[in-house]
Amino acid sequence: MGILEKLNARAGIDEAPDDPLIKIVLLDLRMIWLWAPKNAGGSISRELLRVHGERAIACDVPLELIWRLNPELKGFRIVAFKRNPYTRIVSCWLNKVMAPYESNEGYFRKFRGLEPRMPFADFAEWLNTEDGSDAHADRHWMSQHLMLARAHQLLPFEDLARSVRELGLDAAALPHRNRHDEMSEKGGLEARPPLEWYDERAYRAISRRYAEDLERLGYAFPGEAPVAA
Repeated sequence: MGILEKLNARAGIDEAPDDPLIKIVLLDLRMIWLWAPKNAGGSISRELLRVHGERAIACDVPLELIWRLNPELKGFRIVAFKRNPYTRIVSCWLNKVMAPYESNEGYFRKFRGLEPRMPFADFAEWLNTEDGSDAHADRHWMSQHLMLARAHQLLPFEDLARSVRELGLDAAALPHRNRHDEMSEKGGLEARPPLEWYDERAYRAISRRYAEDLERLGYAFPGEAPVAA
């Protein structure tokens, strides 16, 4: 029996629901932070642990298990970042598809049809296949509405300075990991603004794949959509 199964048994849970996100319990803020990949989650999570020290507890077990083992935490506010799907998926592509093969070899072995250095429009269309769907998705390209459904508050990635203040952090102190220009350089690409990777084919594919995220999270393509007149 694995550690998670032992904890489930201790908490009286037969089968905990799928809950793939890392959580950081912030005791002083009475808050649980959800780390959603590609939404500045890594930088913010590391800063929360640094600032709050022993009063911040990181874990990767389901919320039901956290609440059953620590009933008081059920009253904590659950907070996460949301991000425009059009820019989030470009970051995912640069980080997981265009990066050197050896750093992401496991992804290409696991996901059928996912190819190293595949063009962005091809990746966008792959996300619309069965193998790229939410039924099989890695957290880096899973639809946000599925991961963040339990959050009481969704803070916008696009207003980083204000959003991190809600967490008691200073945006100027945040380490900026996986910058677009740095990821482009690692992938042997010329750096460009995220939306410049879109052509009509990529735009239509991402619009289909993340239609529910766009509706539920209140996003649209920021600017003129790349479609023929």
